Amino acid sequence: MHANDYVIESHGLTRKFGDFTAVDSIDLKVRAGEIFGFLGPNGAGKTTTIKMLTTLLTPTKGEAKVASYNLRTQAPLIRSSIGIVPQEFSLFGELTPLENLWYIGELYGMKNELVRKRSEELLRTVQLYDKKDVPCEGFSGGMKQRLSVAAGLLHMPHILFMDEPTTGLDPQSRIALRELTKKLNEGGITIVYTTHDMEEADKLCDRIAIMNLGRIIALGTSAELKEEYGGGHFIEIIVDRYDQALLSELKRMVDADSVEVHNGTIMLSVRNSAGRLIPSVSRFLEKKGVTVKDLRIAEPSLEAVFINSTKKDRRG
Repeated sequence: MHANDYVIESHGLTRKFGDFTAVDSIDLKVRAGEIFGFLGPNGAGKTTTIKMLTTLLTPTKGEAKVASYNLRTQAPLIRSSIGIVPQEFSLFGELTPLENLWYIGELYGMKNELVRKRSEELLRTVQLYDKKDVPCEGFSGGMKQRLSVAAGLLHMPHILFMDEPTTGLDPQSRIALRELTKKLNEGGITIVYTTHDMEEADKLCDRIAIMNLGRIIALGTSAELKEEYGGGHFIEIIVDRYDQALLSELKRMVDADSVEVHNGTIMLSVRNSAGRLIPSVSRFLEKKGVTVKDLRIAEPSLEAVFINSTKKDRRG
C-alpha cells in the first residue's frame, strides 16, 4: 500500500445500546502508515469505535472497510489483517511469554517454525527476551503491555489497534511503550491509538480525532487542531513593572484578543504570526523603559483545543 491509501474508511458508523447511542454516525479515513489517534474522555465512544472496527461489535448502522475488507461481510479477513492491544492484559498469567505466543500462533494456524521465529523476534523487540521462560503473573504492568504488543503483532498484521495501552502504567513504562509504538510505526505498521491523555496524543499521533459524546467533533494534525480550536497563540512577558495603561497599549499594538496577568506573567492572546510580533513588543517595552525579564511564545495546548471544540459542538 502507498502512504496515501486508506486502510480504514467508515461512513455513518453507529452503535446503539438500547436507546443509548455510544457512537453516532462516524465518518473516518485512516491513511496507511500513520499513527491515528482517538482522543477523548472516558465514555466518549473511543473503545466502542475500536470494537466495531476490529469486528468485536456489530454496527447498528453504517458501513466500514478495514484493510480493504468489508466490516459486515468479510470480518474473518479483517481479523487476519489486524492486531489488537487491549486496555487490560488479556493473556494467561500462568504461562510464560513464549507459551502465550505459542498459544496465539495455534489460534491463527501458524506453522510451528514461523511461530518460534516470530516469537523470538518480537520478544527481543519488546525487550522481554530475557523473561521468555518466566510466568507472566509476576510481570509489571508495563511488561504485560509490551507482551500484549508482541501478541498483537505475531501474525504480521498490517494494522495495530492500541486501546488506551498506557492506562495505569507508571511514567517510565508509559514512555517506553510510546517509544515502542513509534518504532513499530517506523517499521511500516499503521497504528490506531486511543487515549484520554492529551500530551500523549500530541507527542505520538500524526493525526487526531477528538471524540465527545459518541461523535468526532474535530480532526486533523495537532498543529491544525491548535490553529483552528486552540484560541490563538500567547505572547508571555515577564517585566519589572506594569500598569493598566501599559497592558492596554500592548493589547492594542499587537491586536490581541485579550490580555491577562497570571502570577506576574502578562499573557497576550493573538491569532497568529506571534513570532513576527516579538521584536516589536521588545522595542516597545524598551522605549517605555520597562525591563524585560522574559519574552516568549506559548502554543495553545490540546486541552484548550478539546475545551474549545467541545464548546463549538452544539447538540442542545
